[in-house]
Amino acid sequence: MEGLLELGQELEETIREINTMMYRSERSILFEARISNSQFNALLKLKEFGSLTMGELCKHLFTACSTVTDLADRLERGGLVERIRDVKDRRIVHINLLPKGEEVVDAVIRERQVFLEKVMKTYSEEESAVLLKTLVNLVNRMGKEEKAYIPETQVL
Repeated sequence: MEGLLELGQELEETIREINTMMYRSERSILFEARISNSQFNALLKLKEFGSLTMGELCKHLFTACSTVTDLADRLERGGLVERIRDVKDRRIVHINLLPKGEEVVDAVIRERQVFLEKVMKTYSEEESAVLLKTLVNLVNRMGKEEKAYIPETQVL
């Protein structure tokens, strides 16, 4: 049991370190676009899921509605998103990704891919295949565990 605990700790630290390195590789694009990492995460969710209500975006970002409102304000001022009131219920506000916002997301994703390609050049084809298979396996197992861990009412 103790070995699994140590492995979990090492995996968490390694994944966090990878996340930090990926963030560093894209920082220049975010800086140039004058958006924060939180704002980028909001844009990424909009690209992934399409138009979302403010409440849906809050759930996807695991943050308070006041925080998402502030993010949306700044993104809207930057011409990256637009807010549209629902025709049937004016209390509901949808957030849509605008072309400029999509360009930022695409640029960051491209930069991440270029960074990973540089790193992966040092791997053999076999190592690359094993790494990809292992990561896909990890994501699938984490997804199953996450669904079992989080009450159904909180699963997006």
